[in-house]
Amino acid sequence: MLDPSTVVKKAAGQVSCMLNDEVAVLNVDRALYFGMKDVAAHIWETLQEPRSLAEICDGVVAHFDVAPDVCRADVSRFVISMRDAGLVQIVD
Repeated sequence: MLDPSTVVKKAAGQVSCMLNDEVAVLNVDRALYFGMKDVAAHIWETLQEPRSLAEICDGVVAHFDVAPDVCRADVSRFVISMRDAGLVQIVD
């Protein structure tokens, strides 16, 4: 699990747009398409600027019915999966 102070930003090799109620994200380098809804779309939109996991979770807890400890674990797993897909980068 990532530390709450870990800062995340969108990767350079992706493009995204809103399509109805979904965020469509394309990893240009790998030609992979991802569709995000609800919490995932909220997190993606939050990453317009680099954000710490703690900041991301604060926003998720404020907008969705989720406990902070569950949010931290879920957001950490989600960010790791987005990093593995080449959509985000961990900022040193």
